[in-house]
Amino acid sequence: MHITLINDTEHECHWGCYGTSSAIKQELYAGGVKSIYSFTCHDGSKLENSPRKCLLVYSKNPVIKMLSRWYFVHLFKKQLPDLCKNIEKSDYVVINGEGTINSIHVATRFIFFVVFLAKHVYRKKVCIINHSCYPKESKEKQISYYKSAYSMCDFIAAREQRSQQILNHKLNATAALSFDSLPIVVKALPRIPESFYDDKYICVSGAVNYNTDNSSYLAEEILKRYGDYKIIYLVGSASGMNADEPVVIQSLKQYLPEMIVHDAKSLEEWLSVIKHAELLISGRYHYSIAAMCFGTPMICFSSNTPKTDEINKMFGLPNCVSNKDQLSSALDSIQSFKWTPLLEEMYALAKENYKFLDTNGE
Repeated sequence: MHITLINDTEHECHWGCYGTSSAIKQELYAGGVKSIYSFTCHDGSKLENSPRKCLLVYSKNPVIKMLSRWYFVHLFKKQLPDLCKNIEKSDYVVINGEGTINSIHVATRFIFFVVFLAKHVYRKKVCIINHSCYPKESKEKQISYYKSAYSMCDFIAAREQRSQQILNHKLNATAALSFDSLPIVVKALPRIPESFYDDKYICVSGAVNYNTDNSSYLAEEILKRYGDYKIIYLVGSASGMNADEPVVIQSLKQYLPEMIVHDAKSLEEWLSVIKHAELLISGRYHYSIAAMCFGTPMICFSSNTPKTDEINKMFGLPNCVSNKDQLSSALDSIQSFKWTPLLEEMYALAKENYKFLDTNGE
């Protein structure tokens, strides 16, 4: 069996994204896949590859639909010939949705056009796994695009209950409840390194929607309670520090001049810093999941979609925060909550992403 994997994040974003894509490939090979051709949303999400009007292939107007399909299929084949050739040779097109499928932006357009291309043009089986699904439910045209794309999928796995409910009830799709695949690779690691620090420390990260105006009160609340602790700002990915980190670091350094920036050089190092922290304060989805693997106390800032709020709800963890008062309250109550490792529970759910391999007859 041959697979085209869309949205391979091994060399993008952060070590958590690397771990998730590594786990996906690990599970695909374990399930009998012979070869995997990977393609990133970074390369697909260029306007020349995913023009603003390409979702007209899903238009309800039959004339517009016909013309759009002819034009954009030819354009796509011209712009991304290797991707098209590999889809043609594949048995499945597997899309690692992660947090990419929300609203309608260029990466969403690329993914939805690939779904159309794989199913309508090349007649391949299509799976969207390991993902959150958050369309703007008030926008009728957007919902129509979502419904059309998901209706072409042979298997769908949502990583939070709310995403599953949106898929099943709002988009008329059939989605299995799963989870992010990061716990699969964490469970497979032989060991996590001992702490890189002799002293107790608080681990901090940015967020996809980090507001630098929050840095002053974040620093104030940390220093009020953890003034004697080291403050570690954790970054790192397989391709180096993420481009949005320096701005966040600079904003925090104004108020936390002693803050240490730890640029993790491996997944294991990144996990170790989170595991051995006294507390994680983060707005990043995968950082939170890593903390949950080990039972590290954490405070989560809400992300750009409800994805982090929903995993906290799924596992009975404290609510995400979004302002100074909520952060202060969360810090006051952090020690009263019983923090336990959730690796086994998350691992079992993550394995649900790969149920489609069990029914494959090839």
